[in-house]
Amino acid sequence: MKNLIALSAAALLAVGAVSCQSGGSAPVAEGGARIVYVRLDSLVNLYDYHKEMSKEFEAAATKAEAELVRGQQNLQAEYDVIQRAAPGLSKVELERAQMDFQRIQNNYQMLEQQKSGELQQMEQSINEVVKEQVDKAIEAMKGEENIDLVLIYETNVLYGSEALDYTSKLAEYLNKLPKPEASEEAPAKK
Repeated sequence: MKNLIALSAAALLAVGAVSCQSGGSAPVAEGGARIVYVRLDSLVNLYDYHKEMSKEFEAAATKAEAELVRGQQNLQAEYDVIQRAAPGLSKVELERAQMDFQRIQNNYQMLEQQKSGELQQMEQSINEVVKEQVDKAIEAMKGEENIDLVLIYETNVLYGSEALDYTSKLAEYLNKLPKPEASEEAPAKK
């Protein structure tokens, strides 16, 4: 297994070295593979649609957080009222007050789970749409640029020359694509 990994790494480095030595946009010898990489952390900053969706997600998260803070404040206020009134309440009244508090607490927990689920669903939807857009852009780019393999720098590349970095080119392709239809976008904010 170690030998297979070492051979794979050596082959990748050899292809990278040949590509680096050829200069420019890294043309490949006949029969060789044209390999490039993309830096995802930079791509999300260059892709306009992703920036828009990130702002919408942040706005939804801020709104959800504000609702949860209000719910938590209501819960605390109810607890304080019960604490102050408890000494003067009969056993039956105290039990009712505690049941009301438990109901409010359960409602808060359900709200918390609901908001968390909505945000997760929105994030997943955004990621799916962005992935589809990246796939479309790579499909268009690979033909024009004669690319055989696109690697993700952060997870698959130990070293790559700047000539192999296609992050900016991919962002250009992405920004030229029409924005996804409303039906494909993340759920609308509530």
